[in-house]
Amino acid sequence: MLNRIMVRTAALAALFVAPFTLADQSAVISEAKPIMMNFGQNLKAELKQAMMSGGPLKGLDVCHLQAPKIAEEASQSGWQVARTSLKWRNENNQPDQWEQEQLVEFERQLKAGVAPKKLWAVHEGEKETRVMKAIMTNEICLACHGETLMPSVSKKLSELYPNDRATGFKAGDIRGAFSLTKSK
Repeated sequence: MLNRIMVRTAALAALFVAPFTLADQSAVISEAKPIMMNFGQNLKAELKQAMMSGGPLKGLDVCHLQAPKIAEEASQSGWQVARTSLKWRNENNQPDQWEQEQLVEFERQLKAGVAPKKLWAVHEGEKETRVMKAIMTNEICLACHGETLMPSVSKKLSELYPNDRATGFKAGDIRGAFSLTKSK
């Protein structure tokens, strides 16, 4: 009797909850990926140019002043573009519960040998669709996010971000993630 009730309950639940299939996830990623790539490429280009012309201090200016504008410009087709991290620099970029869970899962997957380019997460909710993609730490990131920083960089970070947590990274670490949200 109990088994029949459980089977009926499961069958009823299946009628009311549409599964988010792998094909659905692939479609969402295909839609969000160019927006995410555009943001990442534009930010990286600005950062690289600033670092080449004025070193890490100029790079900090790009991340502090330009990154929010670049994210706003990249937000299109209803998608809102943001960055987050378990070790955030800007308090406005702290992960919410879902983002934090995905970042922890990305770390677990990376340690298990999953290739960084495969570290994606998709969530289909009642009111929104969300997508995350891990951001890996590159050599260029280490000047401001590495284990050892120049004193001038440390000083500037303290001025701009008094509660900075975004240091101590090594090349190949997960620095954070791009996080896109689209309201329904």
